[in-house]
Amino acid sequence: MKKLRLIINPYTGTMKIQRQLCQVLELFSSAGYETIIYFTQCKGDGTVYTREHAEDSDLVVCCGGDGTLNEVVSGILDLPADKRPPVGYIPAGTCNDFASSLGIPTDVMKAADRAVRGKPTRLDVGRFGNRLFLYIASCGAFTEASYNTPQAAKNSMGHLAYVLQGIGSIKDIKPFRASFRVGDKIYEDDYVFCSVSNSTSIAGIVKLDETLVNLSDGLFEITLVKTPKNIPEILSIVNAIKDKNLNSPMIQLIHAPSAEFSGEGTIAWTIDGEYEPGGQGICIENLPGAMEIML
Repeated sequence: MKKLRLIINPYTGTMKIQRQLCQVLELFSSAGYETIIYFTQCKGDGTVYTREHAEDSDLVVCCGGDGTLNEVVSGILDLPADKRPPVGYIPAGTCNDFASSLGIPTDVMKAADRAVRGKPTRLDVGRFGNRLFLYIASCGAFTEASYNTPQAAKNSMGHLAYVLQGIGSIKDIKPFRASFRVGDKIYEDDYVFCSVSNSTSIAGIVKLDETLVNLSDGLFEITLVKTPKNIPEILSIVNAIKDKNLNSPMIQLIHAPSAEFSGEGTIAWTIDGEYEPGGQGICIENLPGAMEIML
């Protein structure tokens, strides 16, 4: 039989897989896999375990949120290119933005079936300084909600917990001066939100037109939201997001394989929902087709 490693984050979301674990294992067995289960113990553990054990596996399946998947993929990409197994994903987080972009079902059994019977598909991965990201690196308004929302609240209230945390942070929104060097162009302004993404969904709130996003084209979607100075400009931003028209006077949408970020002061970033300290001259690079996932 082929070997499958099932890596589970027991602290993520509602963890419905715990009630269906026997059925999942039976499904994996019927697909020809011997399954080894591992429960992550702390932040970063998924990367360490995957790096140490994925090389002798035919398939690695991750059950958790987008942050857990980030850890698993980061561990796989630490391996030699010819030793990297494909990844299956059973989304069990609160927002599951990345799974939504990929069309992976949130139903445990349907996602598990996709993980073992799907087609291995190459997707781009991002590099933010020395850290990898699967679908988004962002800073500014509401991004802190993803890593400041208590886990207990996320487990009990789901996406509503992020919304409430975001509402509570409105009073703390501070514009920041930043610049993005993209090729030979420099975009510099006062912003309230910036993101570099490879996804059709950003924080479960901003939706990009699916015709503008290709997860394996070697390009990011860079979204820059300028600081509004009056009510009409605020309404312009709201309407642009609502209508998925992100090329507007207050929002810029740029497609590019890389960018260099510089900002005034210390600007905190969120990488796939996890905190990442910012800095000056951060290089953000697209790694085309770096990961292989079952779809």
